[in-house]
Amino acid sequence: MKVLQVASALVLAATVSFALNACAASDQAKITAGPDFAAATPAPPSTTLSGNYLAGRFAQRQQDWDSAQNYMNEVTKYDEGNELLEQRAFLLSMGAMQYSRARELAQKIIADPENIELAAIYLACDALAREDYKGALEYIAKLPEDGFGQYTKPLLTAWSMVGKGDSKGAVALLGDKADAADPTFNVHAALIAELAGDKKAAEAHYREAMANGLTLHTAVLAANFFQRENQPEISKAIYDNLGKLYPFSPFINAVKKPAETPRNITRAADGAAVALFDLATLLYERRAYDSAQIYGAMVLLLSPKAPFAMMMMGDIAALHGNYRAAVDDYNTVAKNQPLYWLSRVRVSEVLEISHNIPQAVAMLEDLSKNPETKLEALVSLGDLHRRHEDFAKALKSYDAALATIDKPSEEHWPLIYARGMSRERMNDWDGAEKDLLQALAFQPDNPMILNFLGYSWADKGINMDKALDYIRRAVVQRPDDGYIVDSLGWALYRAGDYKESIEWLERAVSIVPDDSTILDHLGDAYWQSGRKNEAKFKWQRAHELSRDTSFRSTVENKISRGIEAMPAQVAHSSTEPKL
Repeated sequence: MKVLQVASALVLAATVSFALNACAASDQAKITAGPDFAAATPAPPSTTLSGNYLAGRFAQRQQDWDSAQNYMNEVTKYDEGNELLEQRAFLLSMGAMQYSRARELAQKIIADPENIELAAIYLACDALAREDYKGALEYIAKLPEDGFGQYTKPLLTAWSMVGKGDSKGAVALLGDKADAADPTFNVHAALIAELAGDKKAAEAHYREAMANGLTLHTAVLAANFFQRENQPEISKAIYDNLGKLYPFSPFINAVKKPAETPRNITRAADGAAVALFDLATLLYERRAYDSAQIYGAMVLLLSPKAPFAMMMMGDIAALHGNYRAAVDDYNTVAKNQPLYWLSRVRVSEVLEISHNIPQAVAMLEDLSKNPETKLEALVSLGDLHRRHEDFAKALKSYDAALATIDKPSEEHWPLIYARGMSRERMNDWDGAEKDLLQALAFQPDNPMILNFLGYSWADKGINMDKALDYIRRAVVQRPDDGYIVDSLGWALYRAGDYKESIEWLERAVSIVPDDSTILDHLGDAYWQSGRKNEAKFKWQRAHELSRDTSFRSTVENKISRGIEAMPAQVAHSSTEPKL
């Protein structure tokens, strides 16, 4: 679609324009209120303009949108009519989903030609949400033809026309702006046809969109349609393909009975929400979190509790340490949504990162009792234990997960790989090697697996030619990954090629300057090359950086005594290969 496509340059421009810095049941994760999850008590507003302004800026930097908008709206009372302050208060009110206040400010801002675009989009969405389609069209008409208007204007116009009952006119409007094969056009044409009850036209448009590429979100929309229309084989094919792209995706168990499959949209505002979510996603992917929050809030204005938007808002909150808000967002995802399982994983991750480990474990164990979520819960539980270096429990969870699979296939390689890593850390190399080779058979060019296997062989002094070959292949794919570069340097060291080893290890240190293991490796290579003072310097730095008692003791001995001439005598076999 020549006009409806969202070009990268357009998205980046929007980031500059709209970023604020530039201007339950047991499976619903009952959370004990502690320091990390205590309900926030808004601080009282300051008695001065500057106090409220500075407090608002600080709160916004902390992604505390509620407090930020509260402070900034207080600022506007001290300096009424200040357009810059009103613009900031408007953006913050949107991001905090204070929709009434945002509407009040947008109605003032829309009179300013320089700030009309976002205010018009917001007011159009507000009108669409209230099913005031005439009002929505009036606001949309104010949008410029360039900038985000290239994308939002035709789509919001079309969905307003749908609300007024003119579905054919809406599709024709989009068709005038589009290439016939464009997925964006076809997805929206399909949704419009669905809402109008024209299933034949909807199917044709979905099939055309599928032939030319779908996003994750729109793929789920298509799968939902075919499931409801008693074509589960197509729905399953879509989800199977998603499984290949996203191992252990939340859609593995998403194929349901038609009656249990939620409708994609129920009114025109839901269709407009799909359009704005595409923009929010692009902004999020570019780490423009303020802008993504604002557009995500407009998606939820149009379609409250939209699962993809709720997940994105939860992710933004979690990224900034707002764990209570993140969990509240994740818990909004309904059980009948394909994203429900992923929302549960996200809650467990928030519990883990906020040091509520027992609760995270209990939640995943509870989910593992449900046949629909058993496999994914066991994998997540194993990953949690592995992250906390409880490899025995991790192995137990991975074994239980694999026991649920009749015959492992390519989509299961992450599970097999994770079990192999856990076995290696438990000194079960035979079992680890078997798992790693099986994972590699499914993913023959995967740099992580190539690196792990190659490093492990080299560290043990076995299969040296193959070890070097595997690691070199990994380096070709990830030349700027300091840990993989270190693996190559260490393998060369173990092979006795100290000169080339130093070249690669120095490069690894330049990429990751403060990793104690890489510094230790470079120190060893310097020593074997006769550069003993430099070796001691690197070992000393590695000692300073490490908190591992055993590692520090080994390095202390090197500093005082040096190392043997034969690299095979260097005790590194307990070092985990870098990922």
